[in-house]
Amino acid sequence: MDDLFREEQQKFRAAATEWLSQMLQEICNDPVIKQFWSASNSGSSYQAKTGAGPYRILGLEENAPDDQVKKRHRELAIKLHPDTAGIQGTGFLFQLVEAAYQQISRERRW
Repeated sequence: MDDLFREEQQKFRAAATEWLSQMLQEICNDPVIKQFWSASNSGSSYQAKTGAGPYRILGLEENAPDDQVKKRHRELAIKLHPDTAGIQGTGFLFQLVEAAYQQISRERRW
């Protein structure tokens, strides 16, 4: 009985590992996430205490039009929201995007 349990447990772990690997691969290949990461690794003239400005976090230039900022926020919010991302661990990134958007909206007086 114990052998059967261990065998099923190993099958479950293998399936869970494969599923997680596929989910991470899909997220890494997502163009919005790729742009987010490339923007967060590039330079920016604005530096906050964290070292990343709000436009840099959203992957935009500081002179981006309002509608583009709002559209990018919606895209990232959907991709990174803990309820819709499909994997755990996106909560911090979601909060980072939200904080950046709030700062931009205050600066632009929306």
